[in-house]
Amino acid sequence: MNRRIVQALPLLAIIVLAACSSNAMTQSLVPQSQSLAQQNAMPPDALIGAASGDVPFLTMNPVRRLCGFPAGPDRMECLSSVRTDIKPTLQEEPQITGDAETCPFGSNQGYCPIDLQEAYKLPSLSRGHGRVVAIVDAYGYHNAASDLAFYRKTMGLPACSMESKCLRIVNQEGRPSPLPGEPPANDDWKGEESLDLDMVSAICPYCKIILVQTNNNDTNNLFTGVKTAGNLHAKYIGASWGSGPEGGDNSIFHQPGVVISAAAGDNGGGGRYGGGPIQPCTYTYVVCVGGTHLVRANNTRGWSETVWNDWTFDYCGSGNSPCGATGSACSTRIAKPAWQTDDGCHMRSAADTSATASLRSPVIVYNSEEGSPKCSPPNCFWAFGGTSASTQIISAIFALGGNANFGQGASYVWKHKTGNLYDVTKGNNIDPQLGVTCASRVSYICTAKFGFDGPTGLGTPHGIGAF
Repeated sequence: MNRRIVQALPLLAIIVLAACSSNAMTQSLVPQSQSLAQQNAMPPDALIGAASGDVPFLTMNPVRRLCGFPAGPDRMECLSSVRTDIKPTLQEEPQITGDAETCPFGSNQGYCPIDLQEAYKLPSLSRGHGRVVAIVDAYGYHNAASDLAFYRKTMGLPACSMESKCLRIVNQEGRPSPLPGEPPANDDWKGEESLDLDMVSAICPYCKIILVQTNNNDTNNLFTGVKTAGNLHAKYIGASWGSGPEGGDNSIFHQPGVVISAAAGDNGGGGRYGGGPIQPCTYTYVVCVGGTHLVRANNTRGWSETVWNDWTFDYCGSGNSPCGATGSACSTRIAKPAWQTDDGCHMRSAADTSATASLRSPVIVYNSEEGSPKCSPPNCFWAFGGTSASTQIISAIFALGGNANFGQGASYVWKHKTGNLYDVTKGNNIDPQLGVTCASRVSYICTAKFGFDGPTGLGTPHGIGAF
């Protein structure tokens, strides 16, 4: 597959990049030392400039976290962020031909479905028909169905509507009504839901989707939503949220014949900001998903990845709302599963696998309720990141693989890792200057190496053989 722009009718109106993306503002607001730090963080084989797919931060405070830090384990945090310094710009209006190689955005604005499919060598255009992926999130999102329809149409993906029964939206009891009210302004789960829906669509466009909306982000309600997703016969469930400290294993997350993926977190390896072990990601049977920084590269694969760590570029609110980095963990509560073979951490290690999550290589998402004031449709594309993105990517890849009945949770990845994963060997998820350290004394829990490590697990998908 090759990324290409579909020839189309000219735009009648152009979506304009945010004014802060000008070179003048970049030069005036971004310290040279920080700009150099971004360049130095690139993999050595990465392509140069816009061709790499890297989207450098352009201003101070370039990232807004969608959800605030939870006050305790009785509440869960959604694990996603949106760029505020850029806004993806449609280069031309795509003809809607059902061609899944459509990407009407420049390579320096974020990733389309075709990019993700190519980077991970996925058979997205031939697999997944009829398989059911469930997304569990908090609160309502009134425009979920229409926003998803616009995203899929723009990206050349087949339609997935409620009318065709491809998409179902239900409450935490599994009923189509009443659906929950929308979230408070400071807890943007609507953005989370759009990210989740779009990532599942990008990876498995022929899958059916169930969106389970819980009453709020109360832990018990979200856990009820996960149980409901299984009761609705979803074989693949994505939980792109979490919170610390850890709890003990929960039976809701052990559903035989069902693969449940959960986010490793966006708060680094430990110390400040609540990084380190979080639930439900460290539960025994959950696939814990970390995050990477994905760029195009001069190598056989054509892509290269390092650990997602944007702490170094602390432009995001002087530490009050930091850019973030993938979580990782050596559990303090969950025993070592028999199928885990790393020998430094004697409890459950996390993550198991990973995918793109960095805000410097964002994914493009459509949400007509985002922004303040709200955007004007159809000019409502945004650049998103966080381990919510990587979690739903992995959940949908499991659906492409279709092996839910043959392996329970992460054990399948560990047993089928050879030749089926790209090993990520560079980077870490700490920054001692910001007080972001490692919650574990085991070095590989926070620092990438050959083979298994905490930030990226066993690696990122190379096809569907490990899923």
